[in-house]
Amino acid sequence: MPTKTQEPPKNLKKTSSANTKSNEDQIEYMGSMTGLLILTQPVRKILPSLPKVLKAASQHVTKTLYVHLDPLAKTKVPETKQRLALYSRIITDIYSSSPLNCQGLDVRVLMAGFKDYSDVPLKTQVRVDLLLFDRARTGLELAEIEKRYKSFLMGSRDKVFILDQECENQNEIELPQDQINEDSNKMYSSVVIGGTYDCIHAGHKILLTEALLRCKDRLTCGVADGPLLKNKILSDLIEPCEKRISNVKELAMDIDPTVEYNIVQITDPMGPTKWDPNMDMIVVSEETKKGIALINKAREEGGLKPLDGYVITLVNDECRVSEEEEVKLSASSQRMRLLGTIRKPVVPNPNIANHPYVIGLTGGSASGKSSISNRFAKLGAGIVDCDKLGHKAYKKNTQCYTKLIETFGSDLVSSDDEINRKALGAKVFNDKEALEKLNNIVWPEIASLAMKQINDLATEGYSVVILDAAVLLEAGWEKICHQVWVCIITQEEAVTRIVERDGKSQKEAQRRINSQLSNRDRVARANIVFCTQWDGEYTQQQVEKAWATLRNYTEEEKNDRKAQL
Repeated sequence: MPTKTQEPPKNLKKTSSANTKSNEDQIEYMGSMTGLLILTQPVRKILPSLPKVLKAASQHVTKTLYVHLDPLAKTKVPETKQRLALYSRIITDIYSSSPLNCQGLDVRVLMAGFKDYSDVPLKTQVRVDLLLFDRARTGLELAEIEKRYKSFLMGSRDKVFILDQECENQNEIELPQDQINEDSNKMYSSVVIGGTYDCIHAGHKILLTEALLRCKDRLTCGVADGPLLKNKILSDLIEPCEKRISNVKELAMDIDPTVEYNIVQITDPMGPTKWDPNMDMIVVSEETKKGIALINKAREEGGLKPLDGYVITLVNDECRVSEEEEVKLSASSQRMRLLGTIRKPVVPNPNIANHPYVIGLTGGSASGKSSISNRFAKLGAGIVDCDKLGHKAYKKNTQCYTKLIETFGSDLVSSDDEINRKALGAKVFNDKEALEKLNNIVWPEIASLAMKQINDLATEGYSVVILDAAVLLEAGWEKICHQVWVCIITQEEAVTRIVERDGKSQKEAQRRINSQLSNRDRVARANIVFCTQWDGEYTQQQVEKAWATLRNYTEEEKNDRKAQL
């Protein structure tokens, strides 16, 4: 083993997270996206060095970091009942420390080394650009490694790194014997897991990998949908079930292609565990461990054998940024962090001028849309309030005024010669055809007034204008915007706010909400989503995040246009 003063073999570069790449190195690795971190130390030495090793590895990778357990790491591990539990500890530590130490990377622990079916990783979904070793080797060990990873080294001998300094002076650790039990070290033919699997995070990967570690032949994974999503935080942001199934399958097949996968939609908590006889063991988290007894009771009633259960501990979220987020790693927190960020790519709108940059802001009743626009006004945006323009559109001596009387009758005119909007409302209430006629008259007038105000604000020096419009999408006004931003809250919260704010009954409030576009329909068309469900400070964080993103985006657009001149 070389010391600090010795040079590593010429084809292996020593590096450290403390080192700074030269400009030449930075250019060389700009295209390097995926790395393979190979753990070669004795497994009990791997654990204390993991955070530093992962941090160092992340300096060289921009997209995916695969982690593989090399045969050298297992030379001192006796074949005892402790083996799988020790591997579980390594896998859990890798994933639990990766959000903090490998921010922005997709970390994936490969099963080949942990399940002993291959000395080197099988073909991965993403091509490996870099090899990273946790320890330098000499002599026969070096020859073995070079031979073992020959296919990865081809054409890449200048892209191999030794993360040696991160592993120095690390002692071996011992697992307390009371943490070891037979269930945690047993393998089964058929294993089952379940969950929502939205915004796949480290917690999901721990659950999946712990199940695969104990699975010989077949893994069943139930992906929650329908009524199982009802009480999830920001459930309207959850991806479609087909997409989540596809994501789980891609991840699972990438980290362990030797297992048969049965990944299915479930709409009740038990899913196929209630009736599938070809299951041996279920892996659950601490918060759902009570479900094992319920499942086995149902299986017993159906004449099926009970499932053995394996419970994994919850992992704290080291990247938690707000008290509103959950303490544990969760998809709910991941969705919350997406608020105020670009969810849907921005497609340039060639039909409107580049200046000012127009944001269409919409949302359902009591969603907090107006409070959001007020916050943007304080940051420097011009505001076009389409609700106020709606009142202006009805004024006498306008084209809209004349058309309304022609269409709905002169009895709409009140004593002051203005449109009696209450009387008009009665004429279109529960009459879909009449309401459509009304909208076809009023909406174009509001759009015309909005365009005039947008131009006036541009003349006044505003570079960003917020078009605050409840019916933005229904009226097709997104055509006069560069982006669409949407504000949402839960139906329950919306009903509560309408009752308190407008003095409506719960039934009336619910009817109003049901008559509008759903949150999910709005979210599907939104570039950015906000939620005012929590306190004002959290709303402000979302607004500032979106504002910073917008300023960066518009600046980049401006520079691109200059470059094209």
